[in-house]
Amino acid sequence: MADGEKESPDAPTSYDEAMEALSSLITKRSRGNNSNKGNQFDLLFHYLKILELEDALDDLKIVHVAGTKGKGSTCTFTESILRNCGFRTGLFTSPHLIDVRERFRLDGVDISQEKFLAYFWWCFNRLKTTCFTLILYHIHAAEFGRYGQERTTEDVPMPPLFRFLTLLAFKIFSAEQVHKYWFHLQHCLSCLSSETQLNWDLICYSFFVQVDVAILEVGLGGRFDATNVVQKPVVCGIASLGYDHMEILGDTLGKIAGEKAGILKRGIPAFTVQQPEEAMCVLEDKASNLNVDLQVVPPLDVNLLNGQKLGLEGEHQYVNAGLAIALSFTWLKRTGHLELANQDHTDSLPEQFIKGLTAASFQGRAQIVPDQYVDSEKDGDLVFYLDGAHSPESMEICAKWFSGAVKGEHQSDKAKPQVSSSTHQLKKNIMQILLFNCMTVRDPELLLPQLMKTCASQDVYFKKALFAPNMSVYHKVGTHALPSAVPEADLSWQLTLQRVWDNTMQKDKGREAKQVNHVAEEMKDDTGKGGGSHESSSVVFPSLPLAIKWLRDTVRQNQSVRLQVLVTGSLHLVGDVLKLIRK
Repeated sequence: MADGEKESPDAPTSYDEAMEALSSLITKRSRGNNSNKGNQFDLLFHYLKILELEDALDDLKIVHVAGTKGKGSTCTFTESILRNCGFRTGLFTSPHLIDVRERFRLDGVDISQEKFLAYFWWCFNRLKTTCFTLILYHIHAAEFGRYGQERTTEDVPMPPLFRFLTLLAFKIFSAEQVHKYWFHLQHCLSCLSSETQLNWDLICYSFFVQVDVAILEVGLGGRFDATNVVQKPVVCGIASLGYDHMEILGDTLGKIAGEKAGILKRGIPAFTVQQPEEAMCVLEDKASNLNVDLQVVPPLDVNLLNGQKLGLEGEHQYVNAGLAIALSFTWLKRTGHLELANQDHTDSLPEQFIKGLTAASFQGRAQIVPDQYVDSEKDGDLVFYLDGAHSPESMEICAKWFSGAVKGEHQSDKAKPQVSSSTHQLKKNIMQILLFNCMTVRDPELLLPQLMKTCASQDVYFKKALFAPNMSVYHKVGTHALPSAVPEADLSWQLTLQRVWDNTMQKDKGREAKQVNHVAEEMKDDTGKGGGSHESSSVVFPSLPLAIKWLRDTVRQNQSVRLQVLVTGSLHLVGDVLKLIRK
């Protein structure tokens, strides 16, 4: 719906209503259920027809990216590069951290609530009405000619959540540009006499211009992912591969690579990064069978940034940036923008590329957020380091980033003059805290020891580990709003995580244990609440708000303490923490 257009009187307008409707699309199936493995994939083409998106999808000039680690960052870099080259961009990523609108970015900005509602209800109501009509048709046919073979709603369902959101992205990206010309069009029409006969469809078509490029991040896997309904991408990319979602994608790197390679299309150029041998062999074999020119790109050479830093933190981002550069150059070349595409990027990069790489931002990935709730005189005494790592490989990368970030800050503090007064001592005892949760399908025996080991190798040791359940729930799509009351949670999983952590700690009888024992005296809890003994090296909290409260109280009550809190294990946890500290 364009700006200035009035909604029909019966159209729902509440954002909360839209979230309730969206939540109704969440399936109750477990992730490892066979129904998740390509279940009725062909229905996606039926949905495209209902929404009249078949031709529009073919017209979109798409960059399609799969991978285990870094696919979201690669998409973010690619979008930023092409936007800084002057193109109108649409970016679809998942999951969202706080608000579902984060998944749909137009020209680098989350779609507005007004536009989201207009597109959401158009798609939702059209699908709902059509699916319901088909159900009635099949029931009627069963009663009058196929008695005993009634078809149920399972045969013609509404699309589940991610499939619906993918369809919604296609609708937004294919229709959004028309808004730019809406007011100009209204002005033109007002200048015409009432007798003038106008072919409205022709006028709308004349003003219909899509986004120049749509960048799509695969949600899960590739072969049966909803984004793979795209048949004619301009270029494909496969980011770093590793072990994740094994209950769906398979228990070997070869099987996982085979699913990821499902996005490759015959004759369409594709790029990947250096992969483990088992995975690379599968990728190369799949590419060869499809006559795909699969090229392996190296990490970005830092010297090509002319002294500037990537917009996304972490050494691993140079791998993702290298892939994004290759995808961007190929997109430019294949869409006829040769003035930029023909430049040799081995020795230098176009200024637009450098600006795109250094200006890129991606929430919840290697993100540093000082807590604003603490008194201003103690600004920086509580800092959250957020990263949604949830696989062994990404946990190692996260640990390296966190260690480098806190050590860099410590070195910076040492360079500053230490000023003291009778009321405030500026020299701080800096402590690293872990705030962790992960989904029950993850193996904490792989995640937590990897995190602890990698940090210890960088001489960084956690003084305390906090475990708390997420606030967001599987069966409901949330918004920025915090829940009015935190329901009682089953803490059995958090207690399991705590046991894994404590057992891992016990295996280290050296410096780490001494560090923790020393800090226990300085970080005693005075609130008497929170769940568990706060003088131990780990604590289970019954809720995330209580964990945040304890961190804030610790800083207030210990003026010599500065806490650096790593929040990781789950993007849902990261999103919930961002909600709490930004409220």
